[in-house]
Amino acid sequence: MRQVVCKHILFWVEENLYTGKNIADLALSCGYTRRTLELWFSGTYGVSPGQYLFKRRMTRAAVLLRLSSLSVTEISTLLNHSNNQNFARAFKRFAGKSPTEYRNSKEWDLSVMQASLYYKVDIDTNITLCSLPDRYLKGDTYLCHDSYLYNEKNTLTQQIKEGVIRLITNGVKDVYLKGVTSIPDSLMKNREGRLDAKITLGEIIDNEEQSTTLMPGGKFCRYFFQCCWDEYYYNTNHFFIQMMSENNFHFTGKECYVHYTGHKETIGHDVSCEVFVPVK
Repeated sequence: MRQVVCKHILFWVEENLYTGKNIADLALSCGYTRRTLELWFSGTYGVSPGQYLFKRRMTRAAVLLRLSSLSVTEISTLLNHSNNQNFARAFKRFAGKSPTEYRNSKEWDLSVMQASLYYKVDIDTNITLCSLPDRYLKGDTYLCHDSYLYNEKNTLTQQIKEGVIRLITNGVKDVYLKGVTSIPDSLMKNREGRLDAKITLGEIIDNEEQSTTLMPGGKFCRYFFQCCWDEYYYNTNHFFIQMMSENNFHFTGKECYVHYTGHKETIGHDVSCEVFVPVK
């Protein structure tokens, strides 16, 4: 029963990031006392339900500050703070910076963020730091939509899947992706948690003149995983925050790279991914 209740708490938190409900409301929904919930949850995850709820809400605020053009006032209102000053104090307690300072920082500090334990990905990734030289990529470029709100039906994931399957089926052994996201101009898209994405899928080549785009070198965090395509979205989008926060990395905001491999016979279902994230 304890495990079931703790899982319910994780789900409840994700469903109530914007509602303004508190732990007393959570206790009512569970039918257990607040004390019991705190003992069970803290014993399982090492953090109280109240602290976890606060960190998840402030993490959502951090994501909105970095990945949307929503005003600080609108973000404050979304998270049910009574005023901007109250929100600014809460956020500074969480991140050590004001909302505006956090938004305008050159690098994105994800070390303070609380990844969702409900969506937590338990995979052996062998996270390492590495340096890469400049490389040249020849392939096709696509413009599509991404989302940071756990929406696995975004067009980016589908475009990557179709492109990787096509290339490997046609005999390409090592498929590379260069990708970068940007904040859309549309306020509606910002409110829906959508991002504009530009990706290039193809092969690494030696000839600059024949290449489609340059893959600039630098310092990268590297991790590897294998999964079915149904799990790909969570193993990339969600695991990004989990991995960056657990390892105290700062994202530079530059292009990310992914190296895909697989077998012709099984690539429609399974894929191996080596991910490179530029870090400070």
